[in-house]
Formats: sequence, C-alpha cells, structure tokens
Amino acid sequence: MNRDDTVALIRRLLDRLDTNTSDQAAEMATESVAEFLSPQRFEEERRRFFLETPQVIGFAGEVSEPGSYMTADVMGIPVLVTRHVDGSLRAFVNACAHRGARIAHGCGISQKLTCRFHGWTYSLDGELRSRPQDACFGKADRHSVLKALPVSDRSGLIVIGLSADIPQQVVDNHLVDIQDQFAGFRFDQMQSLETRRFEVKANWKIIAALSYESYHFATLHRDSVAQWLRPNAVYDTYNDRHSRWSFAMKGTEKLKGKDQSEWPDAVPGAVSHALFPGTVVITNPEDAQIIRTEPGDAVDSSIVYYSGVCLHKERMEAARAAYDFGGRAFEFEDLPVAVECHKGLIAGRDIIHIGANEPVVQFWHRLWREKL
Repeated sequence: MNRDDTVALIRRLLDRLDTNTSDQAAEMATESVAEFLSPQRFEEERRRFFLETPQVIGFAGEVSEPGSYMTADVMGIPVLVTRHVDGSLRAFVNACAHRGARIAHGCGISQKLTCRFHGWTYSLDGELRSRPQDACFGKADRHSVLKALPVSDRSGLIVIGLSADIPQQVVDNHLVDIQDQFAGFRFDQMQSLETRRFEVKANWKIIAALSYESYHFATLHRDSVAQWLRPNAVYDTYNDRHSRWSFAMKGTEKLKGKDQSEWPDAVPGAVSHALFPGTVVITNPEDAQIIRTEPGDAVDSSIVYYSGVCLHKERMEAARAAYDFGGRAFEFEDLPVAVECHKGLIAGRDIIHIGANEPVVQFWHRLWREKL
C-alpha cells in the first residue's frame, strides 16, 4: 500500500477500535453442509479452482537472484521455479526427462540442477546440458527438456499455472485486481524462513475460512493471538475475486491522539489478503506469511502449507519468532478445530450459520458457489 492507503486503513481501524465494532454483513447467512461433503462438488472444485486456475505459491524475493531456484508441491505436482541468469523467471514440472525423478529439492542458488537418480543435468532454462553415458541415448530433442509451466511475479508474488494449457496472460492477470494493495511490502526482497506442511482431515473450505474471521479470537486464541491483536476488523473485496481483512495490534488506539504525519508507514497489525481460490497472504510491518490450502484426495482431506519470509536479515530472529508464534496457534489451535468441525458436519448437521460479524466468510462461500 502507498502512504495514503495506509493512513486511510489505519483511520478505519481506529474508528472500529473507538466504537469496539467491526465491519459487518447486512445479515446472517447459512450454508448447506452438502457444500462440504458432496464428492461431486469436491471434484469440480478441485479441477476448476485449483488445477485450472493459477495458484500463488511464494514470494518473488525467494527467487530474486540470478541462478536462484525454489521448489514446491502444488496439488501433488512437483514444481520448480528458477531465475535464469538473464533475469527471466521460469517454471517447470520438477521431473527429469529420463525417469521422472525430481531434479531439485528445497531452494538455493546454482547454475545447473542435477537429478540425483542418474545424474542428468539441466540449466535453469530447462535445457538438458549433460547426461552420463550419453551415447546410450538418442539425440536430445524436445522430449529431453523440462516441461515448462506459465509463471509470473508481476504482483511480487509467484503465481503458477499447473498446466501449459493455462494462458500466460491468465497467470499474469490472476492478481491484477488486488496487486495495488501489495505495493510497498517489497515482496521481491523477502527472504524465506521455512515452510511447514500439514495433512488435515477436514474439507479445504473449512480450513480456508479459519483465516477469514476474528470472532474466534477471544475463545480459541484467548491465550495466544488475542494477547496481541484486537478482534476489531475492517474488510474489502476486489472485483469479487479476492478480499482483504485487517485488524490492529493492541496499543494501536494510542495513534488516535497523534497527528497523521506521525503515524507509521505500515499498518500496526496484520493485513490478511485472501486470494482465489484458497491462499492467504498475511502482511506485517517487517515480515509476511502464506497459508496455502489445497484439497486432498477426498472431501475430508486437505494439504496445508504455512510459509514465512522476512524482509531484513538483521530482523531474521524477530521474524522467526513471529512465524513460530503464528505457526503454533495455527497448528495447535486452528487446525484441530477444523477437524472437529468436519466431524461435526458428518454427524448430521444440515446447515452451518455464518454471522453478520463474519462478512469475509460469507463473501467466500458466496464466491465459491458462483464460480462453479
């Protein structure tokens, strides 16, 4: 966000703190439990929302240097993203042309990547450069290169298409409606801390909605998140595609008596950007996290990735502490409740209730229905 947008958002948060309120929907909504338990709907969501839609998988800073690379698993597909020596961003299926083994693991910097199975070596543009006992194979051709995928970092976030059939323009424009809100966060300079992976026995929409409301702060997060953050929230939507949900740290109310010129350049709290279909980017003044939720192999199965990055090396320890703090609350408080919720829905509930005080949850359930 630019300075004017930051000041406007802080002003809205101060108004909510002053009245001890949050932005609300017009009324309560309900959602059919069938939305979470239908195998047919699950398969349709899996295909249309994930396999056929661009996915946000990281920050541009994780592959900012020429020669850098990062890997990820997205919907079970091994993905490799590289920054070629000419500065261009590339993405591939992370599978050797020989027998399909991965040619890279984790992240790093290298001028070439070598499959640890038989030693086939590739340059960062996906071209085969060498292979042991080369005379035993035919001449290298188009089947010998890595399979390319469309990729973009226009928004400061790495957006990937899981099929070469997804047009590059679609990948480039996936975040066009919200990318102005990312200005100033310097995602292209963020450095990776860690990524954690969770397998969760709950529908992916239950897990995604964990990050869409603060109604649970006072109870579920009473001794963790609620000790630092106020539940008073404001929200915005962007072309019925993405949303932003913001809430302030305790003590932010002290800005009320100060001139706006003395207000900080970043919102003193957390700004949570929900990106279609199920990724959340949480921005803080000095660091950021991504929660990426994917459907697993059945309606009651999800894969969740929690990643953290830091802007300044000298603040790495503090960023790690913030990442660990949020990670503990997410792993030991949020995710177990998601499993409980799924079991409760299976037990025979017909509908769930979504309060007027949960406007972002309402927005996303409506959006998921409309997109099908």
